[in-house]
Amino acid sequence: MTYSRIALVFMPVLLLWAAAAIPAQESSKRPEFSAKIEAFLKPDQQPTKGDSELVKKLKERYNAAALLFKERMNEYKKGTRDISPVYEAARLAVAAKLDLAETAQAKIDTLEKTKEVAELFEKYLQEQFGRKFASKADLERARYSRLSVEVELERLKAKQKGGGK
Repeated sequence: MTYSRIALVFMPVLLLWAAAAIPAQESSKRPEFSAKIEAFLKPDQQPTKGDSELVKKLKERYNAAALLFKERMNEYKKGTRDISPVYEAARLAVAAKLDLAETAQAKIDTLEKTKEVAELFEKYLQEQFGRKFASKADLERARYSRLSVEVELERLKAKQKGGGK
């Protein structure tokens, strides 16, 4: 078989492969995380001179949880971990952040920011689901997490008004 015949035989195969590879490359680009997600849970709590030992430990614990969250996010972005450890690390960091809030209003403010981040994360997973990088279960977990924050926020607001469960 001559080179021209080989080229004629393999050219359609190469064209089909190239046509299939282009959309695959397009869809393989993961959407970027919103900077707000990563900025919300960052290890930024520094002890101050007047802090009690308890407050110092609470800040240290928050920073540890925030660093864990950052590392889990990096692992997820690289594709070396699934989303579950990211949720667990975020849950720990938010709980530690709430423990640092000294007033009911500070807790409400923290939950409001947490809700914003949960909405962004749910949107991120919706995009990933559309690109086949996330499962329906991952998306529902994000929805559940957002709704859980909203429930806690409503409970705290009702409690602050003096009439809630």
